[in-house]
Amino acid sequence: MLVTNNELLIKAKKDGYAVPAFNVDNLESVLGVLNAASLLSKPIIVQTIPRTLKYGGVATYSALVKANYTGAADISIHLDHGGDIQICKDCIDAGYTSVMIDGSMLEFDKNVELTKQVVEMAHPRGVSVEAELGSIGGKEETQAKIKYTEVDEAVKFVELTKADSLAIGVGTAHGVYKGTPHIAVDRIKEIANEVDVPLVLHGASGLSDEVIRQCIGAGISKINFATQLRQAFTKGLKNGLASEKATYDPKTYLPYAIEEVQNAAVKIIKLCECI
Repeated sequence: MLVTNNELLIKAKKDGYAVPAFNVDNLESVLGVLNAASLLSKPIIVQTIPRTLKYGGVATYSALVKANYTGAADISIHLDHGGDIQICKDCIDAGYTSVMIDGSMLEFDKNVELTKQVVEMAHPRGVSVEAELGSIGGKEETQAKIKYTEVDEAVKFVELTKADSLAIGVGTAHGVYKGTPHIAVDRIKEIANEVDVPLVLHGASGLSDEVIRQCIGAGISKINFATQLRQAFTKGLKNGLASEKATYDPKTYLPYAIEEVQNAAVKIIKLCECI
């Protein structure tokens, strides 16, 4: 079924696994992750960032997912890192079942205010909301600049906003890591012990399997993967273009990219589900 993040993550939190959230960019990455979910009959979250939506149009990606969804596993369509109320509204109007509002760069009170506004807009329409507190590093940032989420602030934030899930800053970063990341697994556990809603880990591409397992064991219920899938897509595309079957017709080489994304997604689902 097509469900909300909340429906997927409450069960994951209860049963001690994580639902992988895959950032998609095109038809091929959509097909790859949906194929993986169908193959394993396991739930996934298909998500897009605002930059992707600007590139292809807000309505495009939910339509791609719905048109190719077979119903073999529960999935959610999610906006990742929504920066304002308008993009959250646009995605809800386009059929997204979950949205993230990222006010983590704001002062605490302003983050609360922004998140509350999105929650009050989304919940009456049956859409779940992910928020962020603390910071997730970017490609240009170092570990030293990442702000870890404070336990007491997390408790207060969830109580005030009524957000359905919370992305926390524990040392992860988006993009390709430079050096070995140091993840505060103990901080995850501390927050999980005090906060009732499912916790989200961003920037998982590049973390070792062991670290990811530790994060799930500490209380993470949703894990985002973007760079790893883009790398798989690019590898498959290069292999397809170099194959003997390749012609000027994209349908002769793009299936290689779909297969690589599918293979990567299968491994990630098994890791997150502890299969």
